[in-house]
Amino acid sequence: MNVKTFIFGLGIVSLVGFHSCREDFDYDPISSELSFNRDTVSVDTVYNFSKSETYVLKVYNPENDNRVIPKIYLSRGEQSFFNINVDGKSGTSFENVPIRKKDSLFIFVEVSAKEAPANPLYDDEITFETTNSTKKIKLLSWIEKAKIHPKDATITSENWNANEAQVIDGNLTVTSNLTIDKGSKVYFKKGASLTIASNAKLTVNGALNEEVKFRSARHDNKYDSIPDQWQKIELAPNSTSTINYAKVIGANTGLHVNHAQLEISNSKIVNNQSYGILATNATIKGYNLVMNNSNLSTLAIEGGGSYEFYHSTFANYFNLGTGAGPGRSLYLSNVDEDKNTSALVKATFGNCIFYNQRTPNAIVFDRAEGASFNYLFDTNIIHNTDISTLDVSTAPNFMGSIKLDPIFTNPAYNANKLAVKEDSPAKNAGKLVYAQNYPLDYNGNPRTTAPTIGAYQ
Repeated sequence: MNVKTFIFGLGIVSLVGFHSCREDFDYDPISSELSFNRDTVSVDTVYNFSKSETYVLKVYNPENDNRVIPKIYLSRGEQSFFNINVDGKSGTSFENVPIRKKDSLFIFVEVSAKEAPANPLYDDEITFETTNSTKKIKLLSWIEKAKIHPKDATITSENWNANEAQVIDGNLTVTSNLTIDKGSKVYFKKGASLTIASNAKLTVNGALNEEVKFRSARHDNKYDSIPDQWQKIELAPNSTSTINYAKVIGANTGLHVNHAQLEISNSKIVNNQSYGILATNATIKGYNLVMNNSNLSTLAIEGGGSYEFYHSTFANYFNLGTGAGPGRSLYLSNVDEDKNTSALVKATFGNCIFYNQRTPNAIVFDRAEGASFNYLFDTNIIHNTDISTLDVSTAPNFMGSIKLDPIFTNPAYNANKLAVKEDSPAKNAGKLVYAQNYPLDYNGNPRTTAPTIGAYQ
C-alpha cells in the first residue's frame, strides 16, 4: 500500500481504507501468523511532558481472504506513555480489526511522556492475538529528564549538571554566570541559540568521555551528521568563557566569539553549516581542538584580534548541497563583514593540521591596509596546492610546513575520526616545545616524546 499523505498525529484518519473497528464486517478471524515490517519500534528520545514524532508499524495479512484481527492492545494499557492509532482510531485496546487479503494495516505509534521515570529506558508491547497465536511487538523509547527553557528566556546565574538536560527554544540569554558540569547535555530546537551576554561568564567543565554536549534536540543519530539544526552559541562583547571537553555539533555556527575572550581545550566542533568557530576581534587561546565540516570555514577569524592555537586539527570535508561554499580550514582577516579594520595583534599556530577538500588551499588570508596583520605558522601540516596565492613553503612567517595529506582515520560526517593513521606524515613530526607546553593529547595520551602534529598523539 502506497502512503503519500504526511501524518501530523495519531488523531488523523489512516489510509488503510476501512473505518475503525467496525462491527458490520462479516469476516472470519485470521488464523495465519501475522507478519510485520519490524519487530521493534524504537522511538526517538523524548523529554518529560513532551511528545515524540510519529512512527509507523505495518501489519501484513498473508491470507487470500479478508480477515479481522481478534485483538490488538498495549500491554501497559491506559497507563502507558505510548499511544497507538489502529485503523483510524486512537486507543489502547482494539477488537476485530479488519485487514484485507494480501494487504497491510498501518499502526501509528508515538510517546506522550509524563514525569521522567527513574529508569529512562521506557518500554511497552503491542500484542496481536489471532485464533492460533499471539505476537508481541516491542516499543522502546528513552525518556530524559530535562528543563525546557521557554522561547527567548533570560537567566542570571545557573549551574547545569548531568542530572537534567537543558532544552533551549528560541534564544536563551545568560546575563551573569553559567557553569556547566561534566556529562551535561544542552539541546537546541530548530533555530535556537545560547547567548552569553556582555560581561557575563561561561564555564564548561567537561571531562574525557564525559564531554558537555551541545546539539540538536532531535535525537536520532542521523541528526549528528546534519548541519544547521540550530543556530549558535554567541559569546557577546566583553564576555569571558572557559571551555574544556565540549562537543558542539550540528549548528549553523558552533561558536561566535564576538569581541570576547575564550580559552578552549579538548573540544570537538563538527558538522556546523557556516562556521565551527567565527571569531570577530576576539582573544582566543586553544589547544587539542578537533574541528571539521563547515561550508565556509571551520575556523574564521575576522576583524583582527589575538589568537593562539596549538596541537589542533582544523579539517574540512564539507560536501553537502549545491552552490556550496569554499570549505576552508582557516580564514584569517583583519577586516570584519562591516568593513571595519582592526589590528590582527597575534595569530600563532603550532603543531596544527589544516586540511580541506573543496579548495586548493586550506588557509586563506584577507588583509586590509591600515591595520597590522601579524601571524606565525610553526610546524603545521597544510593543504596548499595553489602556490600562486600562497606558498607555505616560502611565505614569511611559515616555518616547517608540511604539504602532505595527514591521512585521517575517517573524516566523514558520521564519523569525524580525525586521529591520523600510522603512516601519516604528522607522526613524530611535531615541535617538542609545543608538546611540552601541552603534554597530553585529546585522549589523555602523553606526547612529550616524538609528538604527533594535531590533537591526537
